[in-house]
Formats: sequence, C-alpha cells, structure tokens
Amino acid sequence: MAVVPARAQRAVEVPLTRVLRAVVTDEGRVDYRRLAAEHRDDLDAALRAIDRQDPAALRTDAQKTAFYVNAYNAHVMGRVLEHGATNLERQDLFQEFFRSPLPVAGHRMTLDQLEHGVLRRQAQVDGAPVLPALRALRPSAFDVRIHAALNCAAVSCPPLLDRAYTAETLDADLAARWRAFLGSSRAARLDGNGRLTLSSLFDWFAEDFEASGEALGDVILAGMPRQRAVTYRRSLAGRSAADLRADDRVSFAYDWTVNRSR
Repeated sequence: MAVVPARAQRAVEVPLTRVLRAVVTDEGRVDYRRLAAEHRDDLDAALRAIDRQDPAALRTDAQKTAFYVNAYNAHVMGRVLEHGATNLERQDLFQEFFRSPLPVAGHRMTLDQLEHGVLRRQAQVDGAPVLPALRALRPSAFDVRIHAALNCAAVSCPPLLDRAYTAETLDADLAARWRAFLGSSRAARLDGNGRLTLSSLFDWFAEDFEASGEALGDVILAGMPRQRAVTYRRSLAGRSAADLRADDRVSFAYDWTVNRSR
C-alpha cells in the first residue's frame, strides 16, 4: 500500500534526519559503525518509505528533487553497510554498488539510473536507454547544484547535509551546499607552484555546468566565496572545460575511499 500523499515525504524525512544528525560529523564524514549499531532501524524505516512513496504525490519539482536526492543518499548509506566497503574504485564493487537495482517509489532502479536518468534527465544510463517509467519520475528541469547534494560515499564527494532535504527549504539548502562545496578543497585547490587541482565532478559533468552557456571556470568562480574567488580568478576566469582539460597545469582528481569517520 502506498504512503498517504500528505504524509509521504515526512515518512522519509523524519527517520532520515534522525540518522543524519546522529552520524554525519563536522568534517562531513559518516560514522557507519554508529549507524549500524544505533540507527539502522531509522535508516530501514526511511528506505521502506522511499520504496512505498507514490510518485504521483510528488507534484512539484522541489518535492521530486528533495525526495530523489534523499533516496539516493539513504540508499548509498545502506549500500555501505551492506558491502562493508572501504574503497569504491574496485571495479567489481563499483558495478554492484552503483549498477544493481534498488526499490524507489515503487520502481526498481540503480543508483546510476536515479542520479543520471531521473535527476540529471539523461537519455541513456550505462549504455542503455532510460525507460519511459523512469523518465516519468523526473523533475521538469535539472538543477546543477544537485551535484553538491548527492553523496556517493567517497571522500571526495560533497559532504552530506546533516538532515534530510525538504521541498520547503530545498532552494536555500542547495544554495548553501553549492557554496560550501565550492569554498572547500574538495572542489578546487592551488599548490605553491600555481598548479590547480579540480574535483573530477567538473570533468565528468562539464556539460551540466556549462549548460547555461557560461564557461566552466566562470561557473566555479561565481559559486565561490568572494575572497576565494579572487585567489582563483587567474586560473579559472573565462576558461571552458576544454581549456582546463588541455592545460597541463590543471588536473582533475577524485578519492574513492569511503567517507568513514573511523
């Protein structure tokens, strides 16, 4: 039986917020040991509600986006507990982690399908067309700031918010997460010789960041805190993803070590 629409998202948000407040550290890492020992029931309650959600009850883009971001982040935590993973870069684990199906809103989909097929509105995921049933779940537009809200459990991922996303606060929360990510060394760092390292997110998803017509470097600068943007302006201003990829003083990096707090 589907969750009653008026209560549907709260059935996800309340237990998921209890989990996140308890296990997300100030550094953005996750205490998976505590999650397994003390808050597995809350996570399981959130996952059951995610499965039972009636997608027709998600009527606005904000409701859809908040729900599917929460679904992604909750299932990722569940997958870490299931696999006991320490590093996601191992090919066999990567395939199982991101490309085996999970229950979401009455459908079976992989984490890749949820991220790329539903939220990013891509036509194909992992070489296969996105089915009409999943296309029907999508928000009407993709908000690029979602890249700062999804957490794949890797150290280099933008850190989890310490509560569930809600439709009511989604815009403010995405703005805050985007700014926090761009203000951190996860997004960009300069060494003493002026070499720039950017998150691989900007390489993998350059088409998302440049969809507005702005160059990738300008998109990054616009989201940075003002003083940090001054420091990075020479390295980024006016530079497209192609420019940055071609520059031997620029590299892209990503640490797939699981974001365990201990």
